[in-house]
Amino acid sequence: MKILNSFILVTAAVVVSAVSSNAQLTLNFSSSPGSTIQFNGTQNSLQLNSSTFGGFGGIYLGTQWFVGSENGGTGSAVGLFGDVANGPFSYGAITVNGTEQSAAITGPLGGLSINDGVGNSLTGIVDWAKIQTFEYSGALNASLVVNVSSLNYNGSNPDLQALVATGLGAMNLSFQFAPGETLTQLSSGSTPFKTSYSGSIAAVPEPASMGLLFLGLGALFFSKVLRKSNARFENQAFRGQDQSN
Repeated sequence: MKILNSFILVTAAVVVSAVSSNAQLTLNFSSSPGSTIQFNGTQNSLQLNSSTFGGFGGIYLGTQWFVGSENGGTGSAVGLFGDVANGPFSYGAITVNGTEQSAAITGPLGGLSINDGVGNSLTGIVDWAKIQTFEYSGALNASLVVNVSSLNYNGSNPDLQALVATGLGAMNLSFQFAPGETLTQLSSGSTPFKTSYSGSIAAVPEPASMGLLFLGLGALFFSKVLRKSNARFENQAFRGQDQSN
């Protein structure tokens, strides 16, 4: 029984550790100098504009954003440029809840691309899901629902490989206006509203990996039941031996 209990604990620890290590990778990005998120007034749509900034040797020219830091990776993705194509992205009716305003992004789906700097690009599909504003700030997919799929990469960058290996991702984007703009205000007039932005892409385990996680947690739970059963059995056996003496 002790051997079985130990085996369950080791298996559970390995499974949970393996899944958790994949789920920790997060790439944090910021808009390139000159790149903006743009709201198109009464068109009820938004888009990410590429940079027109020619300084620093033109390294930012034509890019949308770059990875500035990361969590849980090797650091190999820091400095890489990325973009989300296929905009403008339209949104539906606006819901007002106090100072918070929100609307569902109705499409199209975005085309994610991260260039590894040596001729290969990670690609994927992004569903922005929802836009929200709250006082001075706003966000796309603030609740970090799983919204990145169809990830593909044939290069050798370790962090991009790790991101693809998980199968899915959760991408968000945040922005601010000064003075603050509500979503209703951003959806009025003919002059576009523009500002800088930042965000993150977090790796999410595939459904199969999530199943392994639940299996690991189940094994841990089962091991606790076994320990309690063992303790109860040993206690009863001790009492029986004590009474016989």
